[in-house]
Amino acid sequence: MAGLSAAALLAKAGRRVIVLEGHDAPGGYAHTFALGPYHFCAQVHYIFGCAPGGQVHGLLDELGLAGEVEFIQLDPDGYDHVVIGGERYRIPKGWENFRARMKRDFPAEQAALDRYFDLIAAITHELDTLPEKPSWKDILTAPFRFPRLIRWRNATLGALFDRLGLSPRVRAILAGQCGDYLLPPGEVSLLLHATLVVSYGEGAFYPRRHYAHLVGSLVELVRKQPGCDVLLEHEVTRIDVEKNRVTTVHTRNGARFRAERVISNMDPQAAVALVGAARFPKAFVDSHARYAYSHGGITLYLGLKDIDLRDHGFGSYNVWSYPHDDIDRIYRAQDEGDLSSPWLFLSTPTLHTSEPGLAPPGCQILELATHAPHAYWRELRDRDPRAYNREKKKLREHLYDVIEERFVPNLRDHVDVFAIGTPATNERFVRAPHGNSYGAALVPANVRSSRKPLQTPIENLWLCNATAGWPSIGGTVGTGRRLAHRLLVDPD
Repeated sequence: MAGLSAAALLAKAGRRVIVLEGHDAPGGYAHTFALGPYHFCAQVHYIFGCAPGGQVHGLLDELGLAGEVEFIQLDPDGYDHVVIGGERYRIPKGWENFRARMKRDFPAEQAALDRYFDLIAAITHELDTLPEKPSWKDILTAPFRFPRLIRWRNATLGALFDRLGLSPRVRAILAGQCGDYLLPPGEVSLLLHATLVVSYGEGAFYPRRHYAHLVGSLVELVRKQPGCDVLLEHEVTRIDVEKNRVTTVHTRNGARFRAERVISNMDPQAAVALVGAARFPKAFVDSHARYAYSHGGITLYLGLKDIDLRDHGFGSYNVWSYPHDDIDRIYRAQDEGDLSSPWLFLSTPTLHTSEPGLAPPGCQILELATHAPHAYWRELRDRDPRAYNREKKKLREHLYDVIEERFVPNLRDHVDVFAIGTPATNERFVRAPHGNSYGAALVPANVRSSRKPLQTPIENLWLCNATAGWPSIGGTVGTGRRLAHRLLVDPD
């Protein structure tokens, strides 16, 4: 979405743009696929930044698409529900609304909760006021202008919880959306957590006409501009460089492309490998192309018939389900391949909008996600595809058991279509190295306060993606916008 957003803005401004997409559908994790009469978005379930002032709204407004691509706001009284051992807690729109609700439900911890909410708000304010290109004066005055960023830049969310002395249940609720960055409190960057929870708190949205319409509108706009196109099934396999400039981009089907500027939306490590690490200064490779990846996801896609999920605790919101309060322990178990009692994210897109296009009349969609190690699934698929498929079936049946126990008795009786994806699936279809979901793992070492699209030491090569900028649709769209604006003002 970062590259597609940049492409749409550049094409709209009159530049000649060719987008090379390796898959047979555009959009990366936001692409849509069909199973019979059902349509599923690969990995995206809700997004932020869709109201005026947000990155997604800003992109569509600049492109003249704001009236064409509309969004529905998820339930403002609880756009996310966190269910812990059967107890349900709703996360409302509005940072102060969330504060008030938590203080009401946990009166003995009001002082600690105030310190938590105050600090998260202060961190996001300081992040919002960081200068794009800091001057010497900005650097010299940083300790006075950005004291929280400096103090907490290397901290985890768990470190803050420890400092505040919050109870296990309060910790679990405040970290209940941690699947949005696929790390437990003890590992995730506090800065990243702050940015994400406040961003969603300003409004969580779903496209009125689904993700296929959002992505398709950007693609159609590019294709309508003179000399522009989006070419599917054009996976880039080689990037030639001469005299420190990209000269030719090669794709798997034998096509070759030349351009004044090349924007790479692929993973930075993958892009550096295609060019050849020896062509980059070691300092650049060390700073921007050496990192551990985020976790890979397990996703179960279900088309259901003869059932209304609203009768089972679902609606215009998402549900995060945890078997107990210790989220760090749950993640550690799953990191080791133990999915016996997993955390689950459950989303019901057919309850987010009444627009047709996802399921046959009277049917609904339920999507489940959690995480698992990439190495196990990739090795099994490569070594024994039949065993890989048997293991996927076994996991699917186990997840049915978990859902039936926690939410929907007799779920199996209503399954019309299904598919299950593993980290190896993500690697295959969206070229995500190690099946990662968010690029670089969002630990403190990888979360710089000023992540932005990068002009590489190769004169005409730019990196524009979830790792060079920020993950999520709101984050990647913002990254694409920043790069397009820069190139339109200063093409060199």
